[in-house]
Amino acid sequence: MKNEAREKFGRGNCGKMSQIGRMKMGFIILAAAVLGASGLNAGDWKQWRGPDANGISKESLQGITDLQVAWKAEMGLGFSGFAVADGRVFTMGHDGKETDTVWCLDADSGKVLWKHSYSQPLGDLYFPGGSTGTPSVDGEVVYSLARAGELFCFEAATGKVKWQKNLMKDFGYDMPAWGFTGSPRVHGALLLLNAGDAGLALRKEDGSQVWKSKNGEASYSTPYLVQRGGTDVVIFSNKKGYVCVEAKNGQEWWRVKWLTRYGVNAADPVVQGDKLFISSGYDKGSTLLNWEGQGQPKTLWKNREMKSQMNACVLIEGFLYGVSGNEGKDGTGLKCMDFASGESKWTDASVGQGAVTAT
Repeated sequence: MKNEAREKFGRGNCGKMSQIGRMKMGFIILAAAVLGASGLNAGDWKQWRGPDANGISKESLQGITDLQVAWKAEMGLGFSGFAVADGRVFTMGHDGKETDTVWCLDADSGKVLWKHSYSQPLGDLYFPGGSTGTPSVDGEVVYSLARAGELFCFEAATGKVKWQKNLMKDFGYDMPAWGFTGSPRVHGALLLLNAGDAGLALRKEDGSQVWKSKNGEASYSTPYLVQRGGTDVVIFSNKKGYVCVEAKNGQEWWRVKWLTRYGVNAADPVVQGDKLFISSGYDKGSTLLNWEGQGQPKTLWKNREMKSQMNACVLIEGFLYGVSGNEGKDGTGLKCMDFASGESKWTDASVGQGAVTAT
């Protein structure tokens, strides 16, 4: 498994994803449509990190050796990902001046079906700036969150705005240093957002408030949902660590102190059973915690073998695969790590900054 995985991730999909990530600085090259060119019926990818929010596709590329680019489209400046549903592709991009755009394209041809533009600062603080969030699709609607807090609910087919809010003006939250970056997460009748000290929940139908945490500087991960003992809970990040609350009412279960330079706790946690994995960049490293019920998670191990600056790892058969290290710094590479022990298995330094997606 380890050698096969290294070949698959190290010199296959992850290398290509890293190149795409670098090209997004000037424009976005949409390569998701290559599956259509191969005759595959690709499954929908409605939210950040896919169907189960773990970076793993339910589709298979087995037997496919030559993927061809079906089309390309310039979306603007930024680092937004893609949501795909019902033959449509949704993403975001910035014009490099003062305008952000949510795009909807035909998945087969790349034709623009609709777009919605609005005023948005470039926000080029120590990086080129531009859009950073990824839209989320829920049935006939799609949600998007911009860095300055503009939250939209669109009709997915037409782009008509059903409702819109602003996290600062409507809910009193301060904008994080690099803006509101986590994607909206749909949960039943709720829309969960990483804002404030420990999240915000709105009614997805109209954007009205269900519950909100106190004001504070949120960090940059996407709300992570998991069920524990029959209760749906959600994990948010802020500049001081990670917080777990009940999804229905925001009641806090626990918080883990995790101080990363500049408050950049950007990578989503990885949860399997009663184990919770957290990782961040800037030489902070990672930790595996034992999580039982509502009690405070306890440290099983902590080291600097995996340092996920922006994107979470993928967990497959007991091994974590992720890009470790900071953009533009020595030591960045694709890494394989044993989930249970934290032992590093191998590193491929030829892979630059990016995200890992598995099939």
